Amino acid sequence: MSGRLAGKVALITGTAGGQGRAAAQIFAAQGAKIVGCDVKLDESEETVQLVKSAGGEMVSQIVDLGDEDEVKSWIDFAVKTYGDFDILYNNASAVRYGKIDAFSTEDWHWLVRNELDLVYYAIKHAFPIMKRRGGGSILNTASAAGVIGSTFAGHIHQFAHSMTKGGVIAMTRTLAAEFADAKIRVNSISPGLIETPAFAVFPDKDVLKKMINDIMELQLMDVLGQPEDICLLCALLSLQRIKVCDRAELLY
Repeated sequence: MSGRLAGKVALITGTAGGQGRAAAQIFAAQGAKIVGCDVKLDESEETVQLVKSAGGEMVSQIVDLGDEDEVKSWIDFAVKTYGDFDILYNNASAVRYGKIDAFSTEDWHWLVRNELDLVYYAIKHAFPIMKRRGGGSILNTASAAGVIGSTFAGHIHQFAHSMTKGGVIAMTRTLAAEFADAKIRVNSISPGLIETPAFAVFPDKDVLKKMINDIMELQLMDVLGQPEDICLLCALLSLQRIKVCDRAELLY
């Protein structure tokens, strides 16, 4: 397919639905070849078929991104399939909520694994490929929770989620400086509430409704975000060519 990403190869995590599926479709529509991954087999294959039926190119693997060996195998699979790649979009994550006095140590380590470790593993093993390629773009999904403190509907307590997403933001800032000489841009995005398939399986629909109302009261516009809103921004960040700034400039 022709488009502004023609000739590019994009690795996208969490492509079974939501923002990951939207990203695969949007990036492919702009000409990129897509290498996706997720833990959900049927939904992942559905995304591949949606991309292909629209004329795009995509392959996918079942990957537990919290397992470093599986991440490395996925990176190797991408290179064997399409060669060196240009874009890594770290979209996937999974979340648990709870007050600190009720949040178990197991919950804490699970959340670090599924919101922070998986970004680290993907970047660690993608970086040598992108450096060899001569540059590229890394996109990390953080969250508004990593920037502001909040609790919603009296039940959604985000101290641990805020920590991991704040970590993604901090990692992004530092790697943007470290990777600049390799012409690899590193950006994070911090969405607010985005309507995804997770809404359908939210365990308490009353709490979900209250949470949405609470967030809407904080927003300037009474509009619930859609996956495409985020993925269009990521496509733009993948396109942009920016001046390589002095390292000190990147810190401000």
